Amino acid sequence: MNKNLLILPTINEEKNVKLLLKQILKTKIQLDILVIDDGSSDNTLSVINNFKKKNRKSKIFVKSRKKRLGIGKAHKDGLLYAYRKKYNYAITMDSDLAHHPKYIFNLLSHNKKNDLVLGSRYLKKNSAINYNFLRTFLSNSAFLMTRLLFNHNFDSTNSFRCYNLRTIKKDFIIFCKTDHYDFFFTSLAYLNKKKYSIFQFPMKIYSRNYGNTKMTLPLALRSVKMILVVFFKILLLKN
Repeated sequence: MNKNLLILPTINEEKNVKLLLKQILKTKIQLDILVIDDGSSDNTLSVINNFKKKNRKSKIFVKSRKKRLGIGKAHKDGLLYAYRKKYNYAITMDSDLAHHPKYIFNLLSHNKKNDLVLGSRYLKKNSAINYNFLRTFLSNSAFLMTRLLFNHNFDSTNSFRCYNLRTIKKDFIIFCKTDHYDFFFTSLAYLNKKKYSIFQFPMKIYSRNYGNTKMTLPLALRSVKMILVVFFKILLLKN
């Protein structure tokens, strides 16, 4: 039987995470859940722990950090945990209800023939739901830049992914020095350069209803800078 781990980074998501966990369990998909909380200052941890107590049959593990270390760091720590615990597949997604758990079926249905499977908001029109102008501009700009520089059409900033840990060597985590949002396009550019099989399917991504976005303008500007840095690092890589 395949062992699946769902990695769920959180920070100040008390109004979203309970609903998300309910939606995940409703899928009836066999998977363990690893929540990595990045120093939430609200009741996120309490909500998760209470949900865990009421759903004892579900394997929910919680890793709490005292301060914010970055979304990229959370993903890297979660993936290293998955490798260490001998999981076959690692699924990653946002905790703000941007990604509906129904799409987990799509991830798993394609993971046997591919090394990495991810969702994309760019394969069909009107797939970014309720995005404001700034977020639409930032997302589209990142997509166009990565498409131009890395010669692929993947949704590089989308964290909704399934990694085949049986075929992907964990050295890609070491290559990704960043602890922030640029982890997503850095890891994808590396795996694509190394000729791993990558498949994407169309999905809708929703803007959050509760709470504030974690993407600040300084982080957005850093990501633009890092796209160029990663481009030159990828050029130096051997296939």
